Amino acid sequence: MTVKTDYVNINSMWSAVLIEELWRLGVRHCCIAPGSRSAPLTFAVAAHQGMTRHVHFDERGLGFFALGLAKASQEPVALITTSGTAVANLYPAIIEAHQSGIPLVVLTADRPPELIDCGANQAIDQRNIFGNYTGATLDLPTPDRSISLRWLLGSIDQAYARSSVSGLPVHINCMFREPLYPHQVEETVHIENDVYLASIQPWIASLRTYTEYFVPELTRLPDIGRWQHFIDGKGLIVVGRVMPETNVNVIVQLSERLGWPLIADVQSQLHGHPKAIRHADLLLASSASESLFDKVDRVLHIGGYLTSKRLDQFMGRHHWQAYWMLDPAPRRVDTGQRQNVRLVGDIDSVGHQLLRSSEGIQADREWSTPLTARAEQLGELLNSRRPGQLGEQWLGASLGELLPPGSSLFLGNSLPIRMVDIFSTHHLPRVYASRGVSGIDGLIATAAGCAAGNQGPMVLLIGDISFLHDLNSLHLAAQCKTPLVIVLINNDGGGIFYVTTRGCSNDAARVNDYFVTPHGLAAQHAAELFGIDYFAPQSINDFKAQFNKACSKVGCTIMEVFTESGLGAKSILITTDRTS
Repeated sequence: MTVKTDYVNINSMWSAVLIEELWRLGVRHCCIAPGSRSAPLTFAVAAHQGMTRHVHFDERGLGFFALGLAKASQEPVALITTSGTAVANLYPAIIEAHQSGIPLVVLTADRPPELIDCGANQAIDQRNIFGNYTGATLDLPTPDRSISLRWLLGSIDQAYARSSVSGLPVHINCMFREPLYPHQVEETVHIENDVYLASIQPWIASLRTYTEYFVPELTRLPDIGRWQHFIDGKGLIVVGRVMPETNVNVIVQLSERLGWPLIADVQSQLHGHPKAIRHADLLLASSASESLFDKVDRVLHIGGYLTSKRLDQFMGRHHWQAYWMLDPAPRRVDTGQRQNVRLVGDIDSVGHQLLRSSEGIQADREWSTPLTARAEQLGELLNSRRPGQLGEQWLGASLGELLPPGSSLFLGNSLPIRMVDIFSTHHLPRVYASRGVSGIDGLIATAAGCAAGNQGPMVLLIGDISFLHDLNSLHLAAQCKTPLVIVLINNDGGGIFYVTTRGCSNDAARVNDYFVTPHGLAAQHAAELFGIDYFAPQSINDFKAQFNKACSKVGCTIMEVFTESGLGAKSILITTDRTS
């Protein structure tokens, strides 16, 4: 790319240099919310030939869209907002990005210092507004020719390097004085652009960043003797959240080489794999399986957060002789404080190193055979009791089987992800979710961002409260250029609370009024408002027919499945009780 020299004001020049450097750092997508104070940044992006632009009027939804786009593309994504509460609206997405290890570059426009804390319009203190949820924060001064552009470029590179090491968001706060638009000339007699730009001419002429940071990846592992001592026992491999593009075959190979059972979370890209133990959550709830799990004395935990609370609690309370974890990010994911070896590195490369260190191992598979047999019995029992009517349990068990090849599944939080985790037996190789904070906000926007990032069919399974919470983001979904099918479970309220408040039968009215919060709303008119196709299937066959059409059609479709309030939660509780 090239940087112009004919800028009529300093704001335009700084913004152009900033955006060009972000592009050289690998940023290819920029999400923009309209605003005047951010106009210098917006015009710089609009003029940049290499940047793909996404525009949305709601900063909160835009933040989650960028999050999904970064997840699916596995590249950093930039965000631009104006000053004031527009910045604060990004906070939920920044928190989720921090917890999930997703890189975002947050560019927030700000008032100059003389307009802060004096009653000026749309002016708040934005410095470090996101607290510890960013990997780095860069507070830029107001653009000024007395400040070298070398300092600007070096500061951008340094902040980006500090955050990207951990895959975390970086916040760059940009203070702008007027003029804000590129056609508005500064109140100076002569602007010496050529002189000001001379110090960075080598950078302008190149395609490299001003400062190149090289961060070495982890290559050193515990010595082979320590690894072989660790695997000499009755072990278990537990796979948490793994990103869809990861080569998970190495995990299966490790399981087979060591003879260790493999438990795969619904976010692991291995859920339902023929080599993985199915219905682990129900197994852990079963008293008949308790003695089988007691035999396990060591665990290799691969990937991040676990969906199953029961599995997470088991990992925390079990008395392990050794607990090793492997994940690309160095963040701590250990609610029970049991881990004693932490491997930070790429799952594929580290996994293959561990495989090579395991050559010649004679796996003892006999001790785990009863555990595998018990899982198969549970699977047969659930299959025989698969419901014959359209509802939450049927969707949890069957949706994966209906997905077309090459498509992805985004699982909404609360009941939807639990229904799939518990009941599905089909291999789910491309699963997205927002489990960093497990919030229900921004799920439509995040799924739309994922769809834009991977350019393939996307299916979002979402509950009605989550859907209503992110209604504005249907505008983003409506612009989707690939199939995006929103399967909406409408059980008239927060169905998860029938599970969490179990035992509160004497307070049924309070549970209903203050937790479930029935709303009596449907999505049809919302779909019409945003120009989205809508169906409300009444039977399983009707659902299958409409679902297949929606998955093969470019654009967004909402399929609303109405279910009886509490029925999905009841199916979880009944199934758990019957298999215990």
